[in-house]
Amino acid sequence: MTLIGVTGAPGNVGTPLVRALLARDAQVRVLARRPEQARAAFADAPEVEVRRLEFGDRRSYVEAFRGVDRLFIVRPPQLSQVRRDMVPALDVALGAGVTQMVLLSLQGAERLPFVPHAQLEAYLRESGAGYTFLRPSFFMQNLTTMHLPELRRGEVHVPAGQGRTSFIDVRDIADVGALVLTEPGHEGRAYELTGSEALTYAEVAARLSAATGRPIRYTDPSPLAFFHHMRARGISTGQILVMEAIYATARFGLAARVTPETAQLLGRPPRSFDDFARDVAPLLSQETAHA
Repeated sequence: MTLIGVTGAPGNVGTPLVRALLARDAQVRVLARRPEQARAAFADAPEVEVRRLEFGDRRSYVEAFRGVDRLFIVRPPQLSQVRRDMVPALDVALGAGVTQMVLLSLQGAERLPFVPHAQLEAYLRESGAGYTFLRPSFFMQNLTTMHLPELRRGEVHVPAGQGRTSFIDVRDIADVGALVLTEPGHEGRAYELTGSEALTYAEVAARLSAATGRPIRYTDPSPLAFFHHMRARGISTGQILVMEAIYATARFGLAARVTPETAQLLGRPPRSFDDFARDVAPLLSQETAHA
């Protein structure tokens, strides 16, 4: 039976991807930096294998990839030097016999050669393995992970100007990932995955306000102010610069593109932002300490 390795689980996309693969009766191995956390996250699914994989620690590579046929690749957000920290691991995966790699990339990566996702795409094109690039727009769930402290204080605090973003729910990305990992015909393809509408962050704040019943406003900080704010929270410089690049695409009007590909692949409409807002309303109502 084909063994599918999944990096980035537990995580925004990795967790629902593992669930979606199990629903397709796939054999799954989670490759995690902290195996004990992965085992706890999937304690209800004992059929899921768990192996340690830490990009940058070569000692973890061989056992992680042994026997894996197909691999789902998620760049850890703290890693910006992917040629140094990720490519050696992927070389080992190729040597271990991985024949198909599905990369969680980024909408517009083909136009942004300086982002780590574009560097990984270039590597995979030359790797000799079958590859598929998932290029999703901005995750709805990024708002409730990276930016949760600000949201709980009633602020959408990102430097995106008045540009629009075609947000996508990570559960839809996971469903597409499960499809391309288990069905033929997707090698050599790049899929630009978006939701069905493009919103400004002011509209995002308004919809979250409506769902939670409490005021949430869009602050629209400058890129420099955002940098200093996130550094004060302890986020690494490299990670912030990647975030700045992503928000710049929205600010310059490059993140508004809506494509039909999610719906075409899944045979149903993408989940809506309003659905997401209703789902996360209880999470946003919890208190948080001021930073």
